[in-house]
Amino acid sequence: MLGSLLLAVALSAAPQTTVVLDANSRALIGDAEHQDMQLSPNGRYIAVARHEQGGSFVLILSAADQTLVKSLDLGPGAEVGSIDWLGSDKLIVDMNRKRNDFGGSIWDPWFLLFTMSSKHGVSFPANFIGKIDNDDQHILVSSCESRGEGCACKHEDHHGCIYEAAVMDVNDLREGSRKTIAVAPVEDASFTADHAGAIRFAWAVNDQDQSKLYVTNNGKDWTLLNDESISNVDIAPVGISRDNRSAYLQVEHTDGPDSIERYDFATGTRTVLLRDAVSDPLSIIYSMDHREPIGAFFGPGRPQARFWDPASLDARWRIAINKAFPDSTCGVPSADADGSLVIVSTENDRDPGAFYLLDVAHHKATLLARKYPSIDPKKGLPTEPFAMKARDGLPLYGFVTRPAGARTAAPAVVIVHGGPYDIDDEWGFDPEVQLLAQHGYAVVRVNFRGSAGFGLPFAERGYRQWGAAMQDDVTDATHWAIDQGIADPKRICIYGASYGGYAALMGVVREPSLYRCAAGLSGVYDLSKMYSWGDTHRSDLGVYYLHRVLGSDKAQLDSRSPAKHGADIKVPVLLAHGVYDVRAPIYHAEEMRGALNSAGNAPEYLRYDNEGHGLGTVDHRVDFYSHLLGFLDANLGVKTADTSAQVAPDPTQQAGPVSTTVH
Repeated sequence: MLGSLLLAVALSAAPQTTVVLDANSRALIGDAEHQDMQLSPNGRYIAVARHEQGGSFVLILSAADQTLVKSLDLGPGAEVGSIDWLGSDKLIVDMNRKRNDFGGSIWDPWFLLFTMSSKHGVSFPANFIGKIDNDDQHILVSSCESRGEGCACKHEDHHGCIYEAAVMDVNDLREGSRKTIAVAPVEDASFTADHAGAIRFAWAVNDQDQSKLYVTNNGKDWTLLNDESISNVDIAPVGISRDNRSAYLQVEHTDGPDSIERYDFATGTRTVLLRDAVSDPLSIIYSMDHREPIGAFFGPGRPQARFWDPASLDARWRIAINKAFPDSTCGVPSADADGSLVIVSTENDRDPGAFYLLDVAHHKATLLARKYPSIDPKKGLPTEPFAMKARDGLPLYGFVTRPAGARTAAPAVVIVHGGPYDIDDEWGFDPEVQLLAQHGYAVVRVNFRGSAGFGLPFAERGYRQWGAAMQDDVTDATHWAIDQGIADPKRICIYGASYGGYAALMGVVREPSLYRCAAGLSGVYDLSKMYSWGDTHRSDLGVYYLHRVLGSDKAQLDSRSPAKHGADIKVPVLLAHGVYDVRAPIYHAEEMRGALNSAGNAPEYLRYDNEGHGLGTVDHRVDFYSHLLGFLDANLGVKTADTSAQVAPDPTQQAGPVSTTVH
């Protein structure tokens, strides 16, 4: 018995190596200091959502000289989702709050209304829909007022709700002051309103993950515009025209990527405006006043801006802004009422970006603040798109980020994104990628079948392909990187979080000689247990999802579960998990750990208290990435410099009189 006990202790104590992260590395895995900026309609003030250790808060600055006018008290543990001016003396703050006994965010949204004369906000008794043109005394809200006929009403959540949309007087936020203007025609619907405050759309998803889109002209009489159970595609509104005569829809197709279409309210006519042969619209481009869609960014590599009317004034300005910041993807989150001042946001693959104040009359953009002031953008490494074909001929697209000075094959990390559906890897700043690349690793990411961004057929190719064709795509991308001289074939590890953690462990099951090590964060490792562990199976929609994307053949699920193949994994493994993970409960990591221990291959195991699905607190992220880099170094033969030296601030990157000319 004593011998067995000593053996068990030895198996559970895998060696651990950590790397001391320098200041720039710590900044990479921290939170954005400047999260959002919004101009008041009169152009006098800039509202800033700012994050510091302990939470977020909102500052009101003078637009003229960026001096502090007011600080808004959001209370402890606040996390700002968005900020929006209502007139020039009121601010709506959409926020979440961290609980003291739980390191991650609990989805407990609050909507607070502040006035310039108050320090403390007043919370809404309903969900915010939007504003009304030329009316800073009323807002549109929705609330659950009744239950649908099919709702058992046994739970306190709002599943099965019939929502009502109402106009609320901001001077009287009591529930009784609301004036109902629309009642949803279906349970659990979201509303879209036009600029005049009229409800035009209701959109909802049923328990078979099929959407319905309704349209109305008066808030009472609803017309079914799309039923996914019949059309087999989803259609969702993405904006309303400035004159309220038409809407813009993102439309799925059964033969390829999504399109953007114009919908005429009077005639019901739909007109295709933009569609790419490979890429879905990655994001919508809005007019300078952010009221109307005018185009979209498309992939599959570096985002390219396309407009349905390139000659329009708004499109010409957006093109000019893109030219002024040629290495970045630009957004326009806010403008004043007359369009003379505009907030511009930037981001690229090497720099998380900044906010600028654009003086339209003088064509000058002045730096307001960097989103991550502590990150040195000069250390950023470029990300290059690539295209390849999977073994069955399916075109695949991905990204490679190489370490500084790499001219030959380098030690590499293949990162598999989570999801796996409705998520994809995109060009842009990725702090995890930069952390690994700046520490000497080539980073390879591929959008395997099932990933978002390439149309419905591409996503459906990933259904029931966990550990099979989806895994083959990752393997094929790894071999592609070897063949291209990017990855050293003898020094490659695979890593991911959530589904990526699953794929990392399944990768070393399927390809025992391809990878030198594997690391999983918050992964699922036993597919059949997804029907009994976690929160996915606790709803009809979740059960339908599991049957659709996994199937229910237990023998097949076991064959594709790394926890059932501990003896087949011959390389070192790092597992990390949050104790309070309800999406992928820690039981997955414990079962995986037990299987590896039983096979004599004890993993390095990191268990994080007060964390859920992923790592919400900076201290835990620092600890995890210190271990991850140490683990990779030990298995790939890379020596990472251990230093805690502070990075000196670059004076050219600080807020101040740095200007860019916009032509």
